[in-house]
Amino acid sequence: MIEQEESKREEIESWLKKLETAEKKWQDYHDLIEEIRAYYKNDKKKNKQNIFWSSIETLKPFLYFKQPKPYIERKEKTANPVSHLACKIIEKALDWNLSQFDFDGVMKYVRNDYLLSGMGICFEKYKPTFKRIEQEVQGFDKQGNIVIEIMEAEVLDSESVETLYIDPVDFFADSDKVGIWEDCTWFARVIHMTRQEVIEQFGEEFEIYLVDTDEEKDRKKQTKVYEIFDKASKKTLYLCKDVIGKFLKETDDVLKVSGFYPMPKPLMATTTNDSLVPVPDYSEIKAMLDELDGITLRMRKTMQALKVSGAYDNSFPELKNILDKEVSLVSLSDFAKLKESGGIQGIIDFMPIEQYITALQALTAERQDVIARIYEITGVSDIMRGNSDPNETATAVKKKTNFGTLRNQDRQNNMQRFISDLLKIKAEIICEQFTDETLIGFLSEEERQNQPLVMAAIELLKNDKMRGMVLGIETDTTLTDGTDGEKIIEAVTTIHNMITQSFQVVSTQPMLMGIYRKMIEAVIVSLPNARQFEPVLEDAFNSIQQQLMAPQPQQPNPELIKIQNQAQKDQAEVAIKKEQNQIKREELLLKKTIEDNKVAMTNKEADMQYDLKNKEIAAGIATSSNITTGYVRGF
Repeated sequence: MIEQEESKREEIESWLKKLETAEKKWQDYHDLIEEIRAYYKNDKKKNKQNIFWSSIETLKPFLYFKQPKPYIERKEKTANPVSHLACKIIEKALDWNLSQFDFDGVMKYVRNDYLLSGMGICFEKYKPTFKRIEQEVQGFDKQGNIVIEIMEAEVLDSESVETLYIDPVDFFADSDKVGIWEDCTWFARVIHMTRQEVIEQFGEEFEIYLVDTDEEKDRKKQTKVYEIFDKASKKTLYLCKDVIGKFLKETDDVLKVSGFYPMPKPLMATTTNDSLVPVPDYSEIKAMLDELDGITLRMRKTMQALKVSGAYDNSFPELKNILDKEVSLVSLSDFAKLKESGGIQGIIDFMPIEQYITALQALTAERQDVIARIYEITGVSDIMRGNSDPNETATAVKKKTNFGTLRNQDRQNNMQRFISDLLKIKAEIICEQFTDETLIGFLSEEERQNQPLVMAAIELLKNDKMRGMVLGIETDTTLTDGTDGEKIIEAVTTIHNMITQSFQVVSTQPMLMGIYRKMIEAVIVSLPNARQFEPVLEDAFNSIQQQLMAPQPQQPNPELIKIQNQAQKDQAEVAIKKEQNQIKREELLLKKTIEDNKVAMTNKEADMQYDLKNKEIAAGIATSSNITTGYVRGF
């Protein structure tokens, strides 16, 4: 036990030395930040023409001007419903999380620090909230009977991942032979707290170290708490110099993010490979800013000296205030003497002002030269400031715009990298820390119906996190104003023409399908908000590929078709002949039937004639009656 305490004290002493060394190395930078902020805000009211403020305000919207919209895609564009649903869950979770606090405000703090102080920093923190509920617990009394007790329990109410801003003045990092961020083994931030707040947050056991008396003012004294993120031990340490021999708190790596640090590589201005301390742009132009302030001050004093002054003949006291009014007529007691003296010019003489005008012109030219040099160093072109010569050609304007854009493109890319990395860390924390119920809650009722698929997607997020996914941000809404209409129309026209031509070629040469697909995807990627086109394009190409890969019906032989057509024709003719023969047989049969009926009728008529005649003879009746059908003549 004693050995453990001794080892812990040695560890704390080691950290105190590291912090002291790092603070000394970063102190000049922290002092410079205070100077920069005072100059930017013009606290001392000395910099009457604050070009530095103007440059910063011009660059702000160029680097970042609106909250980003993240999206999640699969690395492998395969028809996997599990990974597709997992991407949808984490994308909705990120979108929801960004709406729970002022993420846009934090990003603007970081952007402003990046431009002013040369460093922008923030980090992610998992924040669960709990609530107390009453629940029934089954137990047994002394007699062994079942009893129900009401007990209070603390359960998870909600959870989020909040982005917290870090002031560069309160930040410093490993400086022991560390020149690049990737070699940094720890960083720390200073948390300013009262001693009473330290006791309340970290425990009453530290009261004996922090409070000497029970007086309220003693508890309100400020102290520094160092929050140290140590990559080597994968621990977060809380240390206060007023608490001797103890850490305020030690926590293990509960977030489980890649690289341990809960923040991306900081945004840093001018750096070299031998130090993590950045050099703000202010340092590069400070001499010119001081020169500009000096010129402005001289111009102001010259303008104060530039006034109409002179002397007049005191025998004409009426002329003393002649310059007080814009237009005035003065009554003189001795006008004849004025005429003898040669008029007003003969009795009044003015101080020369040509030297002041010449000085002002020289100062104005020098000031414009200094301003131009400042803009050249900062990369703020005339076009970016909304200032251009109306007589300039379109080519000249475009060159100026491109110049300003290229000079600051690296900063813009760095800002985009920072936001993307920050959102990746946020997504990893969501995958690791959020409960299954919380993640499922981001899906719609319809999407939750397939329970096995939902649970498979949750398991994928818990096991693989972001390994099979790609996180991006829609840069047209984050870094620009989104006015890309001409570019969209041109790209859509190009895609339409490519699809039309590729369909004709691919129909006869299916092996070229992959090449045309890649070419069209390359054009799609160049579009603002290209993601909306990608699923449709993917489904279309997959359908076309399935149709091309499906077995094609065999093309029949033309000679065989001719023979088959002739055979069908012959069969039709035979059928017709059979039909005609059948009709003829039926006609013959009908004729025979008619003839047989005639014979039967004739025989019957003859018998009836015979019977009738016999009856008449027997009766002795002479008659000429006759029964006939027309077939037998009468007797």
